[in-house]
Amino acid sequence: MGSHDSIKELSDILKDRELVKKISPKFEELSLEIQEVSKYGKNPVFLAMLLFKLAEEREKTNKLLEQIFDKYDEIMLRLKTEQTPFAKESPAQTESEISSTLAEQDQIIMHLARTNGQITADIVKAELGYKGKNAASQRLNRLFKEGHLRKIQAGRKVLYLAKSI
Repeated sequence: MGSHDSIKELSDILKDRELVKKISPKFEELSLEIQEVSKYGKNPVFLAMLLFKLAEEREKTNKLLEQIFDKYDEIMLRLKTEQTPFAKESPAQTESEISSTLAEQDQIIMHLARTNGQITADIVKAELGYKGKNAASQRLNRLFKEGHLRKIQAGRKVLYLAKSI
C-alpha cells in the first residue's frame, strides 16, 4: 500500500465526516468514539460482537414494547368495561320501554342476554340464522355503544352482558 492509498483513505474519511456534520451535528460529538471503533472495523470478530450486542438491545426493546402494548390493552379494556364516575346516567327505563324502542332482532338479542346472563356473537349467529359472525358482532357492538349491553374480553372471545335495569 503506497502513500497515495493512505492519502485517498484520509480524504474519504474527511468527506465522510463532513457528510456526518451536515446530516447530524449531534453525531459529530461522538466522533472520537467512532474513530476508536473504526480502528477495529475490519476485524470480523469485533463486527460479530457489535451485531450480537445490537441484536440483544433490539430484543430488549421489543420486550419493553410488548409490555407497553399489553398494559395499554389492559387499560383500554378497563376503560371500556367499567363505568366511569363522569358518565352521565340516563333516567331509568323499564325493560318494556327499552324493548319497544329496539328492532325485533335487537329485542331477541336483549332477551337472550338477560336470560343467559351473557351472550356472544356465536350465539346470536345461531339464534338469528346469520351466515357469518360479522353481522352478529356488529349488532352486539351497536347495542353496546347504545348502552344496552356491557362488553368484556374473555381470552379471544368477547362476551356481552345484560345491564341490570
